[in-house]
This record gives sequence, C-alpha cells and structure tokens, in this order.
Amino acid sequence: MSKQTRLPKGSQAQSGALPSGKYAVGYGRPPEHSKWKKGQCGNPARIRKRTAKPVVAMIDEFFASEHVVVENGLPKRRSALEIILLQLHNKAICGSTRALNVLTKYREFAATSVGPNPFKVLLVDDDGNPIKPREKND
Repeated sequence: MSKQTRLPKGSQAQSGALPSGKYAVGYGRPPEHSKWKKGQCGNPARIRKRTAKPVVAMIDEFFASEHVVVENGLPKRRSALEIILLQLHNKAICGSTRALNVLTKYREFAATSVGPNPFKVLLVDDDGNPIKPREKND
C-alpha cells in the first residue's frame, strides 16, 4: 500500500499541474484506496431495499391506531375507525344524507366481510325502526 503525497495549500495542486501519477489528497478528495469502487454500495450492511407495505396493511394499521378524544369533558381513547364512524353518525343525525349513505355503505361492507369476527351495523331511529338510505336520482 503506497502512501499518497499531500500537497500544501497554494502549491501545484491549486494550479492544476500535478506530477504524473500523483493525486492531490485533501478536503473532499480522499485517498484512492479508501474510495468506493464503481458500483459499490455506500452502505454494504443494507444492500437490499425494504419492501413497501401492502396498502391493505397500512389501512388496517391506520384504522387500528388509537387517539385521545374529549367527550363530555373527559378524555377517552378511541380507534380511528370508531372516531370516523362516530363523526359520520353525528352528521347523519344532523340530516346529512351523504353521511347517511356512507354509513350504509360501511354497513353493507361489514355485513359481507368474512373474518374471525364479522360485525354488523344497523342504523335505527329513536323508535328502534331500521333506517333505509334514500335512492339517488341520476
């Protein structure tokens, strides 16, 4: 292993004239033996890139995440899905037909989902009668 010669500031390295076979070593110019070879990875410990998460797994993770919500002055931990459904429920009660349609779509999806614990959602009015969504007139 041959030692590289360092040239002082203001010498031939600055003017660009180097003796043949010499390489100016200094700030931003590492010695030849410690440079990465062409095609060599900068971090050889992690050659392969991580695979991206599937979209379904990201959505499940999002819906399962818990957040603190203040209800009647008391902080409560709720899942993101529960918070979304509560907001849709509140808007549907206030008369939003869009929120009611989204809630019924969730109900239909939940009724058709097959899993270890399939759940069903039924929207009812104050008397306990099921609520049917209005049909769109296109």
